[in-house]
Amino acid sequence: MKKHVKARVLAFLKPLIRNEIVSILDDLDRAKEKSYRKKYQLPESFGFGRIRDIYFMGNNIIIGEYSYFNSGIIQSGRSSKVQIGEWCAIGYNVNILAATHDPQKATGPRSERKIIEKDIVIGDRCWIGSNVFIREGVRIGDDVVVGANSVVTKDIPDQSIAAGVPAKVIRKK
Repeated sequence: MKKHVKARVLAFLKPLIRNEIVSILDDLDRAKEKSYRKKYQLPESFGFGRIRDIYFMGNNIIIGEYSYFNSGIIQSGRSSKVQIGEWCAIGYNVNILAATHDPQKATGPRSERKIIEKDIVIGDRCWIGSNVFIREGVRIGDDVVVGANSVVTKDIPDQSIAAGVPAKVIRKK
């Protein structure tokens, strides 16, 4: 096949292939959203951001009305839960992990590793900025703002603005 004919054929096929891939990915996104809504009994008002970049792990995840999650991981443990209130705005690449490795025996055979699990509770009307990491056992009160790139290791009281590594209350609202 001559070079110019090959180029024309490729130019013709590229958009067709791209459109087919986009269509397949859209179908997968819809299926994932439907699966998550059913498994976690999510309210119709709950909003997914980039569903391809959202991962729910565990069975104990509870999310209130009108909240949304742009991207990241929400992980409950076998005996721990993650509870997110109503009207919460959760940014991109947010990790909310109610289970973690015990630092005394963090690696090795699975049967010898201990997992630390503690509930995470996020109150109503919270805004969690992008790239935030929320550790096990944390309670974030109502009407709280957590600044982008923060690591939440301790409770944050109601009506607070917190940020940093580790996150600390900067001021009250």
